[in-house]
Amino acid sequence: MWSSIKAAFWYVLFTVVLFAIFLMVYFPAQFAIKLAEDSMAHLPIKVVNVSGTIWNGRGTVSYQKLNADVDWSFQWGSLLSLAPELDVALEIGKETSLSGRIQVSDSAVSVQGMNGALFVPLINPFLMSQRVSGQGTVKLYDLNVSFDHQAKLIQQAEGRLLWQEAKASYPGPKGIENITLPDVAGRLSQDDKGAELNVLSAADGSSLASLFVLNQGWAGVKIRKRSVDLVGQTWIGNQQPDDVIFQVREKLW
Repeated sequence: MWSSIKAAFWYVLFTVVLFAIFLMVYFPAQFAIKLAEDSMAHLPIKVVNVSGTIWNGRGTVSYQKLNADVDWSFQWGSLLSLAPELDVALEIGKETSLSGRIQVSDSAVSVQGMNGALFVPLINPFLMSQRVSGQGTVKLYDLNVSFDHQAKLIQQAEGRLLWQEAKASYPGPKGIENITLPDVAGRLSQDDKGAELNVLSAADGSSLASLFVLNQGWAGVKIRKRSVDLVGQTWIGNQQPDDVIFQVREKLW
């Protein structure tokens, strides 16, 4: 009698453990999103059309007017460090495709090994206040970015970019200037002040412009006279090629 009870107990326990493992592995992602709706209500993004499991799934992330199709794969080992890691592949239309690894902790968010192509007009709406816009496609190579959202500090920023079919518009002394550039390279770097993307001529490596985000919350753009010379336009004044002829900045936080 007692042996039958023990056998039944272990059978039930084994069944419960298997069921728990099954739930962990195959728990539907759409149910997980519904459970997290309240905690995500304050975020500026929406997640819809979710399928698959919480470990391997697919969904659409919406931010303002942007809709990105996202595939993700959860890294089990990251549970031990309490900093979940996801391998992510993102697509926006036919022109934008990015892939990399995202790590999230209580204090920081990081993107590691990001590669792919970004269609520049997608970011133009975010530059409207600065009256800056661009055209073409930017290819990303080994982009690594880490941001401490509690301390508001950029911990890491490195990578390479190549802007093909580069066109840009920006405010000049006579109004909006429109320029067409040969292929433009970019080098992302970081120091104690923040992060900077140095925009270079792909032909000779000379500096054309820079985009920066400071740890104090300021972001902006600097345009050097060399960029005007490169496209054969004239500029009033006797500035040297490395001189900054235009600069705008805006407070982000």
